[in-house]
Amino acid sequence: MTARSVDRIVDTLGGLLLPPRCLLCGRAGQRPCLDLCRDCETALPESPASLRPVPPPLDRCYAPFAYGFPMDHLVCSLKYRGQLAAGRVLGALLAAGVETLGLHLDVDCLVPVPLHPCRLADRGFNQAAEIARWAARSVGRPMLEGALRRTRDTRPQVGLRHAERHDNIRGAFGADARLRGRRVVVVDDVYTTGSTLAAVAAAVREAGAASVDAWCVARADPR
Repeated sequence: MTARSVDRIVDTLGGLLLPPRCLLCGRAGQRPCLDLCRDCETALPESPASLRPVPPPLDRCYAPFAYGFPMDHLVCSLKYRGQLAAGRVLGALLAAGVETLGLHLDVDCLVPVPLHPCRLADRGFNQAAEIARWAARSVGRPMLEGALRRTRDTRPQVGLRHAERHDNIRGAFGADARLRGRRVVVVDDVYTTGSTLAAVAAAVREAGAASVDAWCVARADPR
């Protein structure tokens, strides 16, 4: 029996014990264990260009949804209110889009954008890791938590202009030798200007990765 078969059995049993309930409207979720109903999933705003060319050091960037209501509610529920069930929903939605396009077929591993240890201790979890964990489980690729690290604390990117974001985050990441020769996907919650992902991808490239893609749940208007 494969790991994915075991996961399906666990999900089915979990859904029977704790039936899924939509995080947005409170109605019954989707079996076996997605806490989002079909109507609310249909209402999520799609990104007009989900797969877009990006400048190096990234090869591709995929963001299936626009950062608008009710997607922003799901992201904020996870990031600021610690609703970890939203991480599973976001990871599952991201994985579904990835599998539809076959983007996981030339990928070896997923790595979440890390928080600085001080920020992680304060928040108690890393929202990117929660999303990446469920996305990796769905597409059948390993998540290498800890392979990427934030080497210095930085100001929050929210509210900074594009140039300020770039300067704030430049050189703030390091990656270890586990990524050498691998086709790596960096996972984050929201793509805005791409400054964070560019800095992360630079560190992954420096560690010797064969390729670097980015998967983000949503794309925000940089304005």
